[in-house]
Amino acid sequence: MTEKPNITALVAARMCHDLASPIGAIGNGVELVELTGKTLGQEGELVKASVNAAVAKLKLFRIAFGQFNADEILNAAEISAVQTAWNVTGRIHVDFIPKQLRKTDVKTCLLILQSIQVAMPQGAKVVVKIAEGRRIIHAIGPKVTFDEALWSALTHKQIAPDIPPNMCNLQSYRRLICHCNSITAQQK
Repeated sequence: MTEKPNITALVAARMCHDLASPIGAIGNGVELVELTGKTLGQEGELVKASVNAAVAKLKLFRIAFGQFNADEILNAAEISAVQTAWNVTGRIHVDFIPKQLRKTDVKTCLLILQSIQVAMPQGAKVVVKIAEGRRIIHAIGPKVTFDEALWSALTHKQIAPDIPPNMCNLQSYRRLICHCNSITAQQK
């Protein structure tokens, strides 16, 4: 835990924890059906895929919105799990180049990826590089749509006064402005 508790992060972590039990129970039920030798059918496969996506998303939310020590490190296996979880849950395929990162860097990247997901609704291939204190994120996809005021604020590393405060952009874009050295979004 950091020196000063962040109530929002603690609530987010608690919500993830509370949701994990019922989702895990559904997953266990699906697994028990499979152990009996019965086939799941289309409906069962849909439930199984949904449970796997929900579990992956909860793992991501714990890192993106939870609280932890600033010096905590994710090793190669944990980075791989985050990358796999992200790739299971959305249209954005991400590749983390470093194989060991501070949790604060991963948290920032996950928030940036949420913004990219909004800006690139048809999906994208994203490469995340973090080296020598620099965060570089490059996204390529078939369509890039973004709010001009927000993108301008990002590229000039300042918060434009006319940015509307809504959940899709404010939280992630403010973090982007403060913590990212280079972001590019390129249309194929």
